[in-house]
Amino acid sequence: MPSRLGFTIPITPFTIRESCALAREAENRGYTDAWSAEVNGADGFAAATAVGVATESLRIGCAIVPIYTRPPALIAMGAATAQAASDGRFCLGLGASSPVIVEQWMGSSFERPVTRMRETLQIVRSALDGEKVSFEGQTARSRGFRLEAAPATRVPIFIAALGPQMRRLATEETDGIALFLATEQGVRITRSAAPDLELIERIFCFVDQDPDAVRDACRWLFGPYLAVPGYNRFIAEQGFEAEAEAVKQAWASGDRKAAIGAMSDRLVDALAISGPVEHCKERIEAFREAGLDTPIVALLSTSMDKDSIKKALFQLAPG
Repeated sequence: MPSRLGFTIPITPFTIRESCALAREAENRGYTDAWSAEVNGADGFAAATAVGVATESLRIGCAIVPIYTRPPALIAMGAATAQAASDGRFCLGLGASSPVIVEQWMGSSFERPVTRMRETLQIVRSALDGEKVSFEGQTARSRGFRLEAAPATRVPIFIAALGPQMRRLATEETDGIALFLATEQGVRITRSAAPDLELIERIFCFVDQDPDAVRDACRWLFGPYLAVPGYNRFIAEQGFEAEAEAVKQAWASGDRKAAIGAMSDRLVDALAISGPVEHCKERIEAFREAGLDTPIVALLSTSMDKDSIKKALFQLAPG
């Protein structure tokens, strides 16, 4: 089976329209996947839908949309729309997100994430299968909802699963796991727990850029994530116990600078792909050898230079 390789959409700092044009060219050069991310920029479904319309063969996905910021019925509507726009090439990725995003930014309550995920999956799966949903759970509910037009092609569902409870849920209820901030060891841990599921991962990738500048940028990118309990535990599980504890303690005390500084070069280099293009390709293969089915490169530049990011996208292309 040919190796899969994807990229994150929209491609920072390109607009959605520009990313669609780049996606068409990337598709022609051998990329197999394009997956959106949702934090505080583009809406995940909107980006996936736009690229789904603009392309012909790329598998399109969301990695991930938060389960607390939309009710399950609305998630099903977004997934059905993206599936129709891509003519059956869409995958839905769901995750708990973080307390900062859910509670502070979105004004919702971040409670019982495993239960919320299980109940969301039940509602969304039933709706996407064309059923009339009547579900009353502990954290989610829907009465009498039915999609106006259920997808003709089944929508695969992935979940973000960093800990053992989410991994077990993934093996019971989903088609795959969407990883983030997993080193090769993190991939091996997940593969051991979910041997039969597809594993995808969005991985930050800096091609042909100054190593020190890349590390500085990554520390600021990763710091807020490592302060989130779930990510912090996952980083510790991957063999970075000291760094995880130091970041947690510094962040809890309000010392953001110390938290950023607590991330060692070894940790940053393990989490991000960087260096000359051939080395970046070797790291992508190392992730595959660890058990990752579909690497999704999130291409970045420390200077946010469009030309260098576009060049890197095509340099890493399989074709």
